[in-house]
Amino acid sequence: MLMVNRDYFIAVKQAAEQQSFRTVTSVSEEQAEKQRHMEMAVRFLVHTNIDYDVRLDVEEYIDEGIVTLAKSGDHSTAVNQIDRTFELLNIAAGNGALRRHQNGVHIGKVGFVGLEVIAVGVAKNLGAITALGTEEAIAFVKNRLELFWLQPDAENFTSPGLRGTIRIKRTVPFGATWFNP
Repeated sequence: MLMVNRDYFIAVKQAAEQQSFRTVTSVSEEQAEKQRHMEMAVRFLVHTNIDYDVRLDVEEYIDEGIVTLAKSGDHSTAVNQIDRTFELLNIAAGNGALRRHQNGVHIGKVGFVGLEVIAVGVAKNLGAITALGTEEAIAFVKNRLELFWLQPDAENFTSPGLRGTIRIKRTVPFGATWFNP
């Protein structure tokens, strides 16, 4: 991404370093040193904006997707998607937004399933969600992210041995539908 469009890279990096993004993704300082926040931001942007090409493995899809986005040069849209989505998620559930919700509390680690279903699902429906009004949007997101973990599909998305290629074909469309108000 850096070699394709330096300005795009810098904009995405700055957005991934915002407090709301760091809180929701629960990236530690050690993980930040290993660029985990950038990996999460890149995956979020690619899943939100580029349809999955089933001919590619997950890493190829992510790599090709971010190159396509960087070449487009539209860093204001990327920053806007990250900022608005993760600000809403942060207000709705803070560092629990992408974690499993069980027995009234958020537990476990932030994983790709939470990112793909919840963050991408919210991003794909952000206009419709925010059109509900501020308080209603927050309540809607909080309710939907908590109810998501009770769905039978949620268990299937986190099954051990489930290949990333299969998971993405399921999680992203599910999230886009699940977060449609």
